[in-house]
Amino acid sequence: MCNRQPWSWLAAVTLVGCVATSYVYSPRDAGTWLDGYPSTALAVPPEAPQGKVELASFGIIEITAGGGPLDALHVRMAIANDGDASPWSVATSDLVVDLPGLGQRRPIYVNTDAPSTPVVSIGQRERRVLDLYYALPSGVQAEAELGGFTLLWQITTPARVFASRTEFQRFEREPPATYERVVLYPGWGPFWWYDPFYGRRAFEHHGPIVVVRPGGVIITRPPHWHYRPTHPHGR
Repeated sequence: MCNRQPWSWLAAVTLVGCVATSYVYSPRDAGTWLDGYPSTALAVPPEAPQGKVELASFGIIEITAGGGPLDALHVRMAIANDGDASPWSVATSDLVVDLPGLGQRRPIYVNTDAPSTPVVSIGQRERRVLDLYYALPSGVQAEAELGGFTLLWQITTPARVFASRTEFQRFEREPPATYERVVLYPGWGPFWWYDPFYGRRAFEHHGPIVVVRPGGVIITRPPHWHYRPTHPHGR
């Protein structure tokens, strides 16, 4: 069955074709689902949890913003401060992806529901979702050309700075027999942030960086997923 995705807050997201066998990046210790993708959930800080971080990847998608289309690796990070009266904070510049044999990079675009970027504040009983987009080197345009990656990340809590790393591995998967759709597509958040140094310190890029305004970023090649099995243990 073919599905067509609706408009999101700031980005036109259209899914063309039918759901078929495809690649997915899964955290090594995935045991949960985050908006239709296998994810991992980590207690923060682990010795006295006051909340959690969930991580998932939608894979490689195409973004069009200013200088033309750009292949980007996507990571979704959901941060929940359940107990600390003082806010947590995360700097997007501290969220670094390590591509095996290709080096480390910061996100070039961030889409989120948090109005404060590039440093995001998470108050008590708040949950913030960050969509992180990382530029890819020449020759990497699809999941078949990238076997996995590692996200290096850290969060500042009242107790301490908690730093960790999450390894993602590529798997080939088919859709489950029964599933339910989810609604947080790429580009859903009302706030965009971009790295003004991109083009000088990141991978090759042949277009100018522009200030991202509402409607200025389009997800022109979205992922094939955005559903999860209706069976709680389906993988």
